[in-house]
Amino acid sequence: MANGNTRIGLDLGSHYLKMVLLEQGRITASIHRPHRGNPIKALKEELPRFLDGQPAAIGITGALASLVTDQIGSRPIDLTQALMQAVDREAPGARAILDVGGGSVSLITLDERGRFLGIAANSLCAAGTGSFLDEQASRLGMNAEAMALDSEEADPPPVAARCAVFAKSDLIHLQQTGVSKRLCWSGLCKGMAHNLLQTLLRGKPLPGRTVVVGGVARNPEVVRWLKASSPDLIVTFADAHLAGAMGAALLADDSNRYDHQAFAELSEKEVKPVVAIETARKPLKLIKTKYPSFAVAEEYKDEEGNEVRVTRLEPGLELRCFMGVDIGSTSTKLALVGEGGRVRVDIYRRTLGDPLGAVRKLFSALVQLTQKKAARLVILGVGTTGSGRKMIGQVLGADCIVNEITAHVRAAAEVDPTIDTIFEIGGQDAKYVHTQNGRIREANLNYVCAAGTGSFVEEQAKKLDFPIEVVGEAVMEIAPPHTSDRCTVFMEQDVSRLIRQGHSRVEALAAVHYSVVQNYLHKVVGQRPWSRERVFFMGATARNRGLVAAFENLLGVEVVVSPYSHVMGAWGAALIARERLQQTAKPSTFKGLDLVNRRIQLRSERCELCVNHCTLTFADIEGEAESPSWGYLCGRDPDATSVRKDPHFRHFRRHRKMLRAAGHIALPQDAPAVALPQTLTGISMQPLWRRFFGELGFRFELSPPTDERIRQAGIAWSSGEFCFPVKIAFGHLRALLDRPDLAGIFIPQVISSRPNAETSNALFCPYVQSYSSLSASALRVHGYDPSVLIQPVVDLRWPDKKQVKELHRVLGPRLNRSAKAIAKAWEAGLKTQAEFEALCREEGRKALSELAQEDKPGIVIAGRPYNCHDSGANLDLPQKISELGHTVIPMDWLPVDLHDLGPEYQNLYWNYAQRILAALRYVQRHQRLFAVYLSNFNCGPDSFSLAYAEQIMGHKPLLILELDEHGADAGYL
Repeated sequence: MANGNTRIGLDLGSHYLKMVLLEQGRITASIHRPHRGNPIKALKEELPRFLDGQPAAIGITGALASLVTDQIGSRPIDLTQALMQAVDREAPGARAILDVGGGSVSLITLDERGRFLGIAANSLCAAGTGSFLDEQASRLGMNAEAMALDSEEADPPPVAARCAVFAKSDLIHLQQTGVSKRLCWSGLCKGMAHNLLQTLLRGKPLPGRTVVVGGVARNPEVVRWLKASSPDLIVTFADAHLAGAMGAALLADDSNRYDHQAFAELSEKEVKPVVAIETARKPLKLIKTKYPSFAVAEEYKDEEGNEVRVTRLEPGLELRCFMGVDIGSTSTKLALVGEGGRVRVDIYRRTLGDPLGAVRKLFSALVQLTQKKAARLVILGVGTTGSGRKMIGQVLGADCIVNEITAHVRAAAEVDPTIDTIFEIGGQDAKYVHTQNGRIREANLNYVCAAGTGSFVEEQAKKLDFPIEVVGEAVMEIAPPHTSDRCTVFMEQDVSRLIRQGHSRVEALAAVHYSVVQNYLHKVVGQRPWSRERVFFMGATARNRGLVAAFENLLGVEVVVSPYSHVMGAWGAALIARERLQQTAKPSTFKGLDLVNRRIQLRSERCELCVNHCTLTFADIEGEAESPSWGYLCGRDPDATSVRKDPHFRHFRRHRKMLRAAGHIALPQDAPAVALPQTLTGISMQPLWRRFFGELGFRFELSPPTDERIRQAGIAWSSGEFCFPVKIAFGHLRALLDRPDLAGIFIPQVISSRPNAETSNALFCPYVQSYSSLSASALRVHGYDPSVLIQPVVDLRWPDKKQVKELHRVLGPRLNRSAKAIAKAWEAGLKTQAEFEALCREEGRKALSELAQEDKPGIVIAGRPYNCHDSGANLDLPQKISELGHTVIPMDWLPVDLHDLGPEYQNLYWNYAQRILAALRYVQRHQRLFAVYLSNFNCGPDSFSLAYAEQIMGHKPLLILELDEHGADAGYL
């Protein structure tokens, strides 16, 4: 440690440069600035102003410290040591340090004397880091001042922060239902705080007083929620964002002095590898593609940021037209379409987290345009599309509300009816559509990854200091090196690496274009059919020539781009509105462009008519007697005073009733009770265990239905990156710990179902098998006695005698029951389970017969029982699908035979996968049936079976929805 009075601490992080000047032990100057992938350049800009030539000892730490120390011949200071030194000075007595930086997070644990014990760090994923927060704040249109405010929101909506893409999806869907920016921001920060602790603690409690350091320590909302999750344990201090630099300064050695000449000669480049010509990608050129001119009669950008384009609007004349509005995640678009179907005016703007505000600004721009032209608009009808279509459609009084795929296909057909392959890349999502004879034959959307979307290109362009308007032209003729296309995190790391290795910014940006397109082709198109002659590329990203060139180079085909590629959804919505109104001959319900001058106030109420406790949103519109509203999970009309029972959902209601009743034995209220978590196998095997324990004289009880409390408790207790159902399962365990009246919590270690002769096995997945052991570990970590659990091994491949022996080994002494009684109860339980499953198939035959008599389609909800029948996990999607007007049928009700799977699936050894694929094969063979497959993000078995599912369904539509921690359902519907 230096003896001098002046010391410099440098912390070169993955995203930020931090500098501290210590004089007489006090911080007299500091710097905290982004370096945009070039920390040496930032350092050389700041050091001369910072030091003013005075001698000083210097300590250098951080993820990129070696970029400096390797050149000046010194050794970097370990970041962990630097943080420990700073915390010891500023917050002595800490037992842990939570470092949340721009690109990484870590938890350093200390002993009672402040000595190092261990460290846990995040994975490569950027969710939960400072850069993740910065990106979401930018997306929400929040400046630094707004981010620094403590919102004091007590109950913000949940935001799934385990993944950057999940968070983006939830935020967008919340905004599109009218939730304010402040609430969205608070929910995001809360989700991030919980995710940080879950990721680093792996279900364990904090070891004691924990100090938050790093850039995110300056975010009061994140710190507030961290403190709320662990009261009295979380603290921070004023300069916590500079802790690394502060510790480096404190540890600076006199032998390592600041040398102005050495720092001035620092090279900004790493050693650049020799890139052979054959390893570089082809230059971004357009050869087969006839790229359109986007020139129109008039175009301008107004003071509100609206991009207005006029194709044809005669001054002083009347224009009879239809209007389409596309409310997207990152942009909102408006198109005026003449009676002949051609676009006359289009307006494009950023949504900025405020869909209603964005639409009002579009209307304002349109009104100003017509006033300037002295033109008169007669709007004959209005259609809305995009992720915000429902809310905006209600407010505007739209004549039709259509999904994006339908709208885009309709507009594409207007441009060229012969096109059969459509690629659409939006700001947040990406779509593939294959058509045949003008009808949708197959469609696919990106699951959760944003690496193949426009927002990623925009974010990288911003980091590389390119205005988004010039990006497409800037990368033309560039032959970039290869980069990863797997994930946004790896792609972003590649960009930073290319810059440090001496590649130009434009080369790095060109590489991003190839990566985005290749990611789209791998993850969205996959093995699906596409035209070998030409494809239609739409979305605002199609205005980027570089992306068009990347598609042409990778596919070797002509890429068709419309001059209206950025407003195709709005154009299609307008065309569909025109067709529907012409069919019905009804007048438009559009409330008028003067909405821009009327006050529109969104308010929320909680419905108390049932256990859903829906949050209803009302739009109070000045001059309107009725307030449009939405958010009714039961599908009731706003004026109704009772819960609506949708007849299309009747089979699911019947299934729930049957499941609750199966195996019930009346016992005295004071009889001892055993409880089963209502999750995983605890849903499908309820009849067996209810009868089993009833025969033994025990009341059989369940954990409460999944709700937000159970979801959050499960996430907090999860000790690994499990799929969402397993996380929920920990919440169900936690909910039962408050029941001292129970004789035990029954969590068997269920290994396998009974295999059929056609398959090699019928195993449950490893997480389901190990739920019992994971539960015991979680109890020990959180200070509970795991002996509360009853944990026999249950393997239905075993002979009954062996299984009864195992049950008696565990339950006999615990419940004081004989082997004979347990054998009798087991036999009765198996019989009840078989009877219940037979009853389900019988009810299914009746349901299918009704469909046949009515000649109506039915939608089979396929998936694991804990996805199909847990409304708290699936966001009530089966019921919401039924509200669209189609009968939904549980997969369990189909009279399928696992023998029908065929020899090609002989080694499909997962029990649930066998049942799901057999059900899908049944659906594929029956004309009236269609399927919605509820899967999970991070599901191992489904990573294989989803491909088989698509193969089995062939050309028949199959909707696959991945469930996870999302709190909003707008992205599914």
